Amino acid sequence: MGETTCFGRVRRAFTGLYTSGCTVWAINCFGRIRRAFTGLYTEHNIYLPTEMLLAITGFHLADRWKRRYWVRWAFQATRLIELLQYLMWVDRFYLSVLDASVNPGKTLHCTNGCGLLTMCLVRVLVFGWYMEDVKRTTDYLQRQREQSVPSDSYRKIVNYALVCESLGLADRAMYYFSRSYREDLYEIPANILALGRHAELGAFLVNFDFSFRWSATYNVSFTIMNTLLIGLYDELACIAADYGQLFAGNAAPQRLRGTFDWDQLERHIARTVHRHEVFQGQLSNIKPFLRTAFLLMFYAAVQLLTLGAFMISVNGITTYGVILVGFLTVVIFECYWCCRLVDRLNDMNASIGTLLYSLDWPTKLRYSPRDASRYRQARTSLSIIFSKTQNGLNITGGGMFEICSEAFARLMKISYTLLMFLRDTQRRSFR
Repeated sequence: MGETTCFGRVRRAFTGLYTSGCTVWAINCFGRIRRAFTGLYTEHNIYLPTEMLLAITGFHLADRWKRRYWVRWAFQATRLIELLQYLMWVDRFYLSVLDASVNPGKTLHCTNGCGLLTMCLVRVLVFGWYMEDVKRTTDYLQRQREQSVPSDSYRKIVNYALVCESLGLADRAMYYFSRSYREDLYEIPANILALGRHAELGAFLVNFDFSFRWSATYNVSFTIMNTLLIGLYDELACIAADYGQLFAGNAAPQRLRGTFDWDQLERHIARTVHRHEVFQGQLSNIKPFLRTAFLLMFYAAVQLLTLGAFMISVNGITTYGVILVGFLTVVIFECYWCCRLVDRLNDMNASIGTLLYSLDWPTKLRYSPRDASRYRQARTSLSIIFSKTQNGLNITGGGMFEICSEAFARLMKISYTLLMFLRDTQRRSFR
């Protein structure tokens, strides 16, 4: 009886220790996660989300992270894993082409998957080609944001990046609960299986985090486009607010006495016009990247939407089809959102012209004959800015079409037309 009582006490003591230990561990983990999210949402650098995604995918490591040896080693390993994952899908595509007469559906699946990965790689490589220009523009935007009124734009950029990356997390749930999904997305090519169990285990380990990693690869382009367009819009909105304050401030008491503080007005105009010219210079600097990125986004979206919708219409709604629908939704949202951001930029640019045109110069700005030359100089400076705002920002896709809501509507029409063509071709082949 004594032994039983003693044993019970020891067991309860260990149970309490284990329970309290698990509780403390859970509390500590929750605290770390909360601090991580707090740090992520704190804007230190508008370019930070893109840098993190580039490091995850193995394309670029920021200088401040290169000082740690284990970070550099993990980065090189990540780059190798990404390359092996892509080569594995190229191998699957090659084998499916050889077996096309037996299973055409599998060929279509591998073609769509390989095309998707190639699109992600090309878009990131284009970004790498223009990385210096992008970094120069993001540094400029960060400097301007530090001098302006704080906004929630950075939080929007992080939220969109996290939503896009959630596809990789949803993939883990599908992987464990759906065998058909594992076979569709994580199938190991037959020629690798023929090499033995060690090759099969290596391929499994390399391919384990496939969706999460390639979601991050796609997310790089999505996030940098958000960063640039939202940052440019915020800066242009601040410039518009500066133009709106031309007749405000310390000059108000002077106007009540029927005079005007010309020195203050000229300083305000010179400062605002200079800020606007710097903005236009940065926009010209980043336009080549925007044109190439928008062109790739447009035609890649046409291909992905057409083939993805055709696969779903042929195979029906499968587990893989559910994830594919989610990804296609992200593709549509990216195209719509980027077109919408460019529309907002153009609208803000046009609003500056409207604001300058509607300034009440005769009522607000009274001048004596000796100030007539200063009046004409101020009007001339602002007239030049007004004329520039009438031309639009001219953000295009490869110089072939303007990025706007009409371009998004055209994309959907082209995708639907190609889908109907493929469906009609399929029906004729089965007659």
